Amino acid sequence: MPSYLNKVLNQETIAAIDLGSNALRAIIVRKNGSAVEVIKNFREPLRLGEDVFNTGFISPAKMELTEEAFIKLFHVFAEYNVTDTRAMATSAMRDSSNGPALAERIAHTTGIEIQTIRGNEEARLIFEAVRGQVNLKKKTAVLMDIGGGSTELIIVKNEEVVAVESFNVGTVRLLRYNQEDLEEVIAEQMDKMLAFIATHLKNKKPNLFIGTGGNLRRIGKIRKKILGKSTSQLALFSEISHMEEAILSMSYVDRIRRLELDQNRADVILPAIMLTHHLMEKLKLKEIHLPKVGLKEGIILSMLPKAPKKFILKD
Repeated sequence: MPSYLNKVLNQETIAAIDLGSNALRAIIVRKNGSAVEVIKNFREPLRLGEDVFNTGFISPAKMELTEEAFIKLFHVFAEYNVTDTRAMATSAMRDSSNGPALAERIAHTTGIEIQTIRGNEEARLIFEAVRGQVNLKKKTAVLMDIGGGSTELIIVKNEEVVAVESFNVGTVRLLRYNQEDLEEVIAEQMDKMLAFIATHLKNKKPNLFIGTGGNLRRIGKIRKKILGKSTSQLALFSEISHMEEAILSMSYVDRIRRLELDQNRADVILPAIMLTHHLMEKLKLKEIHLPKVGLKEGIILSMLPKAPKKFILKD
């Protein structure tokens, strides 16, 4: 169907791109009246943060890989007749000295313009995606998004954001440390996170704890598939604790085999679950909600004139 006719019928196909520190992620969605349905997920494990957090810049090899990934994505967009695209980059691109050069290179090759956003803006987009999936009415919530380069905390009261903070700690950034140093770095960051939460909640316990990010979604899938639970969108503190202990005891290869993890997930899942476990323990939280949304879904919502009545997700 011609794109102009799609627009007339309000059945456009649009796409959002999240260029993160660990991976490039994209979704293609189809607008159908007041509903939006995800019809394609795309992921390429580029690991830009692997360069940036060690050297301060993106290597020529990673530049090449990233450009190739965007060219591949460009062809996928053409296949699905995508009429509008929005791309945003986060921590690794923020920290890299040659991030603007990479963005210019991709724009020249594919026509896709990349906007590098701050942690606070990233957090607000994630919040918009979450509140479409989790009932926040009359609730006090802490939302934690664990990325490859940073972790965002959002304090929510009765569906309104009251505070946002971005912490310079993420799963790829933490891979630089050995186990002993990792514990120390996480403990230091945890003190900062707890101080931020205490300032805005006045030491009151939140009604809801919500986690987003690729590693937390994977933890939910492990809960459902490996532990045999009924849902992947919730995990108990006891389960998180058990998973952390199990993952700590496994080798990298064991995590791939026994937990059915991709190679680019088997290392970063450990710092993610450690951050989650520590924060839940300190706040005495019994469970964490794990909605299947994140930055890319928030970007989609920012492209629409109003929030859809239904956002149909895809595993």
